[in-house]
Amino acid sequence: MKFIKDYYKSILAALFYGITSALGIQLLLQPAKLYTSGVTGASQLIVNLLNEFAHTSTPVYLWYVLLNLPLIILAWLKLGKKFTILSIISVASASIFILFIPLYPITKDPLLSAVFGGILSGAGIGLCFRYGFSTGGTDIIALIVQRSTGSSVGQVSFAINAVIITIAGFAFGWELALYTIISIYITNMVIDKMYIQQQKITVTVYSHRVDDISKELLKSLNRGLTLDYHLRGAYSGEEIGSITMVLTKYQLFFAKKIILKEDPQAFINIQPTMSIAGKFNDN
Repeated sequence: MKFIKDYYKSILAALFYGITSALGIQLLLQPAKLYTSGVTGASQLIVNLLNEFAHTSTPVYLWYVLLNLPLIILAWLKLGKKFTILSIISVASASIFILFIPLYPITKDPLLSAVFGGILSGAGIGLCFRYGFSTGGTDIIALIVQRSTGSSVGQVSFAINAVIITIAGFAFGWELALYTIISIYITNMVIDKMYIQQQKITVTVYSHRVDDISKELLKSLNRGLTLDYHLRGAYSGEEIGSITMVLTKYQLFFAKKIILKEDPQAFINIQPTMSIAGKFNDN
């Protein structure tokens, strides 16, 4: 299958996420009633609430799939087929491994559970981000909100995690909620080490169709651009234009997609940006 051949590294990353996520949840976080971030954490919370107050036992993977289904449909409509297919693979991978790895506590220390559960979750998520797709859940919401409004990717995740921690604190005690904060912090720290989602980059595009490209970029990314129409290729002697913009790494995936759709022959130069000064919508 052509998709598997072209994206086998991304598929392996999705499988790696499934394994690490399942190990972290089933062996460390869920037995200690600690939570990871986003939809996975929300799934854990629902399971624990039903078990505690309704005396009903349901598996984490079931809620994980149910909560992700509408988000996957939204991603298909808003974020593109490749992104969505890889995200579906990561969601399916995590669900299957959670199903088959038994719930078995390997430590009774909640701090150890929080730290190593966070490491396992963050490693898988960070690898998926590195290959240009998400693990489903709140990342999809955050990316859509970012593209539409320019709001910070972190704001959506922070709001959902805050709700999870608050409910967990009232339901199961604030000590466990504080350990959950440690787990989520460790998860985000590991993600940052593997793939720094908020790192700024400078992208310069050279193309004969700078007007078409810039129009689509402005519509989709909510970013300022600098255009230069008066360039000439030394080898070809042809006039060419350029677009310069500063993005976050989260936006690079979508920027490249837009640029190459408008001009498959465009040359894209991507450089790390150490720091910025002046007005910049930091998302």
